[in-house]
Amino acid sequence: MPKLKKKTRQMQPSRMLVLGFSIIILTGATLLFLPISSKSGQFSSFIDCLFTATSATCVTGITVLDTFNYFNGFGQGVILALIQVGGLGFLTLVTFINLILGKKLGWSTVKIAASDLTDNALETTPKRLFYEIVLYSFAIEFVGAVILSFVFVPDFGALGIFEAIFLSVSAFCNAGFDLLTATPGAVGLSEYTNNPLVMITLIVLITTGGLGFIVWRNIRHYNKTKRLLLHTKLVLIMAAVMLFVGAAIIFIVEFGNQDTLGQMPVGEKILTSIFLSASSRTAGFPCFDMNDLMPFTKIIITILMFIGAAPASTAGGIKITTVALVVCTVISVLKGREDTYLMGHRIKRDAIYKTFTVIVLSLTLIAVSFTGILMCCEGMSLQKTIFEVVSAFSTTGFSVGASAEMNVPAKLIMVFTMLAGRIGPVTLMTSLIIRKNHNSDKNRILPEGNILVG
Repeated sequence: MPKLKKKTRQMQPSRMLVLGFSIIILTGATLLFLPISSKSGQFSSFIDCLFTATSATCVTGITVLDTFNYFNGFGQGVILALIQVGGLGFLTLVTFINLILGKKLGWSTVKIAASDLTDNALETTPKRLFYEIVLYSFAIEFVGAVILSFVFVPDFGALGIFEAIFLSVSAFCNAGFDLLTATPGAVGLSEYTNNPLVMITLIVLITTGGLGFIVWRNIRHYNKTKRLLLHTKLVLIMAAVMLFVGAAIIFIVEFGNQDTLGQMPVGEKILTSIFLSASSRTAGFPCFDMNDLMPFTKIIITILMFIGAAPASTAGGIKITTVALVVCTVISVLKGREDTYLMGHRIKRDAIYKTFTVIVLSLTLIAVSFTGILMCCEGMSLQKTIFEVVSAFSTTGFSVGASAEMNVPAKLIMVFTMLAGRIGPVTLMTSLIIRKNHNSDKNRILPEGNILVG
């Protein structure tokens, strides 16, 4: 009698995603912990290495150890690899491993890793989707590195080549790491705000990475399809609005601040304002000490960080499409409509439910992390802590120095916040909840409830 094969139970996709990122982070932290990664040739603090590995993998950019002055070439290479893997997402890693092992790659495997991709992105074969993502990413990063080399090679010599590659990958992946402290006293891009070639190249890299794989593919194949997806249109419009509105506010508020834009020529002020606006949407490259910004500017940057960029991109935040759907839903309610309408389309209610779920869970996570850090660290500034927590959750990387002042429990909270922000609060909560079969609920007839709201 033939034996029946026991059906193996597949791991829940969200748990696979959390587990995958956790393994990558722990591997990176272990490598950074070893003496081969530090310039001193000694073991490092494992907590600081775990913080750095999480920040790199989750493309955040908050650092407690100076990337250039603390880590040697090997350590910097580890950080660069973590940024690349984290930026492209777990999808590329799972696909790559399956291709190396010669396993057949089906959509069941891809959907485990591609929880943030919509059905529109999955209109091609898994292998082709993987090749397109990697090809587009490497091509853009290569061009960016070549352009930056024209500036960094004259400034740093042979080291300038690695500086250009590192910064190009970090910018495209919206990671916020850099090696520019090779120049003593430099704060991020502070030495290059007067160089349009560097600033414009980085703005393009940051913005392109923040648009997302779906938008790239749609634009790439526009000549064939002659059609832009609703998602693509919305992302392009929202990205432009966020970029220039943010830049305008930063320019106006910081115009006379002698510690930031005040001493710059008008042209440099405009370019730096645009760069900071782009960087605020989860890239996290500073142009000066963030503590020197005006209080209102910090509030605007905190809002920009929280919103982030597009879904299925290298950026974080709650995403610009989420904000657009909330605004459209509010407008629809005010107009007495039962459904949400956007650019001539009726939006599915599932998307609206997920939108509000993302916002509620995101705000809850930020509040819990903020409270936990304040409880762990006595005397921490409220303003600095909330700025740092939002930066960690949105995987932006802007810092006002609060992370360096935190103790071990607070740093672990930041590690969790960065991981949750990169994976997504909905995916994280889904991985923690034991799902039951709710098919029986579809056949149940329940009385309709009426609750007064507002």
